[in-house]
Amino acid sequence: MTFKADEGWEEPILTMLGRWAITLFVVSALIVLSIFPFRIGDLGEIRPSFMVMAVYYWAIMCPSMLSPLAAFAAGAAFDLVIDCPLGLNALTLVVVQWTTRAQRKFLLGQPFLMMWAGLGLVAMGAGILQWALVSLFNWTLLSIETTLVGGLLTAVLFPLAVVPLSVFNKPLADRNSSL
Repeated sequence: MTFKADEGWEEPILTMLGRWAITLFVVSALIVLSIFPFRIGDLGEIRPSFMVMAVYYWAIMCPSMLSPLAAFAAGAAFDLVIDCPLGLNALTLVVVQWTTRAQRKFLLGQPFLMMWAGLGLVAMGAGILQWALVSLFNWTLLSIETTLVGGLLTAVLFPLAVVPLSVFNKPLADRNSSL
């Protein structure tokens, strides 16, 4: 039995389920990594957004790896785990995915430094979106320093995250290039 994928090739159901299992495993691992904040001076708890890194990477390299619905579900799960307003990370990840997918053709042909710079902009934008929504939710203007440092930390750690993400993406890239 086969499934017709959006790229125009047929994919056996077991392969499709295996791909979803890998995605679920990676997303779960990223949620666990994102739970533990860094403590940086007087700024308090800073969380690099490993989820933003993964959604950004997969939106460019293999968009079928993580659908908008899956990104929303991962964000909602993270919201529940860290006890923040439900939908905050879910909305952010969907916005990251849509924004990145809109620039996918441009980013695919660029060197890694351009992709990295794009992630920096996306991470800062995602952080500012969350800061604005949390400020609105709490009816008070929160300090933005923690948000900016979190976005910067996300950008700095991105090259380290690309290695495991590309390992999980490689079997799919090999299969797509041979078709």
